[in-house]
Amino acid sequence: MSIKKSLMWMGGAQVLSLVLQFASTIVLARYLSLHDAGIYAVALALVAVLALVQHLGLQALIVREEVLTPEISTTAFTINALISLALAGVIGAIATFGGAYLGDPGVQRALSVLAITPLFQIFIFLPAATLERHGQFKEIALVGTAATVCGTIATIVFVLLGYSYMSVPYAQWVNGGVNAVLMTIVGFHHVSFRIGFRAWRRIGDFGLQMLAVSGINSLSTRLSDIILARTLGLSALGLYSRASSLNGMIWTNVHLLIGRVMLVDYAVLYRSGTSLRSRYLQTVEIVTALLWPLFIGFAVIAKPFIFTVYGERWVGAAVPLALIMLGSAIQVAITMTWELFAATGQLRTQTRIEFIRSGVALGAFAIGCMISIEAAAAARVIDAIFALILYRPHLNRMTDTQLADFHGIYGRSLLLTLLACGPAGALSIAYGFAADIPPLYLGAAIAVGIGLWGGGLLVLRHPMLTELRRRPKTPAAS
Repeated sequence: MSIKKSLMWMGGAQVLSLVLQFASTIVLARYLSLHDAGIYAVALALVAVLALVQHLGLQALIVREEVLTPEISTTAFTINALISLALAGVIGAIATFGGAYLGDPGVQRALSVLAITPLFQIFIFLPAATLERHGQFKEIALVGTAATVCGTIATIVFVLLGYSYMSVPYAQWVNGGVNAVLMTIVGFHHVSFRIGFRAWRRIGDFGLQMLAVSGINSLSTRLSDIILARTLGLSALGLYSRASSLNGMIWTNVHLLIGRVMLVDYAVLYRSGTSLRSRYLQTVEIVTALLWPLFIGFAVIAKPFIFTVYGERWVGAAVPLALIMLGSAIQVAITMTWELFAATGQLRTQTRIEFIRSGVALGAFAIGCMISIEAAAAARVIDAIFALILYRPHLNRMTDTQLADFHGIYGRSLLLTLLACGPAGALSIAYGFAADIPPLYLGAAIAVGIGLWGGGLLVLRHPMLTELRRRPKTPAAS
């Protein structure tokens, strides 16, 4: 499948997923207290810390491996299955015996249910990874959409039935179960339960590099949540998690979606000896033109958005949301960082960078937690700026670019961002940055901004429009 078709299928699925996730967050915000939201957030943080062992990047290995042998597939499946079983056992043990440490019986109950979710990966892993290797994003998109729809419906039903903070853990059973069943059916040609370790050296080397990169970043993020809960309380974590989850929905459903497709393309180009310069510059231009207006736009309307959608009791999440969105906008300037390091086989270099970055980020966040939730969120901006400084030279080296190559790209994307966010910004100023801006006015300002953004794309003859209009010739993978 071509890059354009891959992005269209995955994009359509992710848009629907984003809408459904957003709908579920509204229901959760309306029916759950700040304390209940904090219970699930801290349980999820603990699970994520334990799940660091799943960041071996086995799916990325299947995608980027030049020659995928049965030995590699079998070993990857075996290691993934063992990790999933061990993770489920450890989470279950903590839920059973760690009540005194967890500090709240609600966290204990949530963990007991979440202990089942890693087991679904045993069935999902191999068919999903192989389908992605072959660029079958249509099938992946359809399965993911079906699982998200079922999971979202389950979340809303459980909330309305009074399951409170347990609604999301139970809904994850539904999501994982549907995903496992459908992925097994759609990718039945790639399903295998053979056990073996013949390629353990190859997988171990790649996996440890991936664990070091992804694990360090994830550990820093989840430890931050736990520090915030311990320092400012579960209610503060509930507010912060509401802000970070909104940011995460955009990052996961848009940025990481593009990254999944581009990883395949970068790997193909790199294996063929083709320079990544042209493709990367094009990627940066499209991604910044799309995501800068989105992230900055949310930062501008954070307070009235939170007030209108989630209610007055969640307004405390507005400033953290604005700061976290600003940090993400800065990170978009160095988009596709992990994808480039993975495709070019330079994950050891990224590991060293992430050690430095995560240490600084965690320290800044801990200091912020001692001050306020707003100061903790501001640490995310500091982290993004530091990452920009650390990564820029390496990105230039891998893509045969220099900083001057991005000046025009950033300038055009900044202009598009001003066009998109200007009306909403002017409205916020006119109302003194109040929370209760009339939704009709806010919606009109957003619509005008989208229209100006679209007009800017036309005037600039932006590559995004060019890509949409022409028939792509580059295959995603084979």
